[in-house]
Amino acid sequence: MNNILTHEIELYSSESFKTLLDHEVNRSRRYQQPLTLVHIAIEADPDSPPAQHSAEVFAINILNLQLRETDIPCKRGNEFIVLLPSTDDEGGRIACDRLEELFKGNPQPFDRVSFTLSAYIGMTSAIANKPISGNTLMQQADTAMQHARNRRLASTVLFSEIT
Repeated sequence: MNNILTHEIELYSSESFKTLLDHEVNRSRRYQQPLTLVHIAIEADPDSPPAQHSAEVFAINILNLQLRETDIPCKRGNEFIVLLPSTDDEGGRIACDRLEELFKGNPQPFDRVSFTLSAYIGMTSAIANKPISGNTLMQQADTAMQHARNRRLASTVLFSEIT
């Protein structure tokens, strides 16, 4: 159980994330820089609390090792939201492709719990010259992730591709 606390400290709380999201949206608009938001849902098979816990620890480790220092990850339930400042669609797609490959790997058993991991990734980007709110970005990323989850897609879904 200690591993949960050790890993979660490395992620932002929902409240801090919301504050940082609003700040980054304003900064993006002011300095004319793109902004990308990624929403990741993690599911474990078998669908049991120990397997889900192991899958989440695996996902947290991937995020902690693969994201840039400037990226802002947050855990919400069994889902993760990652804000990628100064990142456009192309850069976001590259980051998501890298995460997809790592999530497809065979996770090692954690605390003697073996599981199969499924990750569903939705992504949206804000163009610097178009005003958009943090809430709208969150809704768009969630819609893209739900699209991936509902269709059991192993590849990232961009909000711009489904609208």
